[in-house]
Formats: sequence, C-alpha cells, structure tokens
Amino acid sequence: MRTFYIFKINNDYYKLTKNMPYNLYKALLNIKLGTKENITYLKNEYNSLVDKYNKIELNKYIYGKMSKLDGYNLFNSVHTFNSYYTNEASKLIVNNSYMILKTNTITPYFLDYLEDIPNLFLIDFEKGDYFYLSNLINI
Repeated sequence: MRTFYIFKINNDYYKLTKNMPYNLYKALLNIKLGTKENITYLKNEYNSLVDKYNKIELNKYIYGKMSKLDGYNLFNSVHTFNSYYTNEASKLIVNNSYMILKTNTITPYFLDYLEDIPNLFLIDFEKGDYFYLSNLINI
C-alpha cells in the first residue's frame, strides 16, 4: 500500500520548480520533519508554497466525475474506489490544504480525474517518490 500526499502548489512556486521538483520535495520534506520549536516558521513556509483547496467544491467535483462508477463511494471527505476488474483499492482523503491518496496500484484511477486541477504535486514520503501530476500525464 502506497501513500501519496497531494499538494496544490501556488503558481509562482510552480514556475520555479516545474523543471526542478527535487527542490520542492526537499522543502516539503523539511516542513514534514520540522519540530515544534520552529512551528511558526514552518507554517509560514508551507503557506507560501501551497494553495488551499476549496474542500466542498473539490468533493463535489470528484463525486460528479466518479459517482457512476462501480465500486466508488463517498463518506464525509473520504472517497473510496474498489475496482472488481483491476483489483485496485484506493482511498482519497480531501483536507483543506492537502489530499492523501492510499492505493495498492501504480496508477490509481483517482489520478485520471485529478489531472484537470493545475499544479498538483504528489509525494510518497516513505519511498521518496515525487512528481507533478501534469508531468506524469504527459509521459
């Protein structure tokens, strides 16, 4: 099971890091590994990198795209998709400033519907994988 954190990077920082995502990965990793002593600094840094989601609109958007699919369910802000055909089991949790995608597959179905949202940056902190969703779609 892999866990991806999905951030919506603001336009200015996207322009700086679209060709060098490693710098963005390291900045977000440093924020994640930060301590309570420098929480104010880390919060300011995080807010300068990331745009917040409109949680209600994003949940409506995902639901509108996936509601007719077999195996899809929404409860509160947790979207689940269990495909009987591909054995995919994925869960997408929508928060105000990031999303969490837990999946057992390399290419989760949720990514097909999130590609319309610009500047999404995905990180698997455990494996050290990171990429812009737009770069994955272009491959």
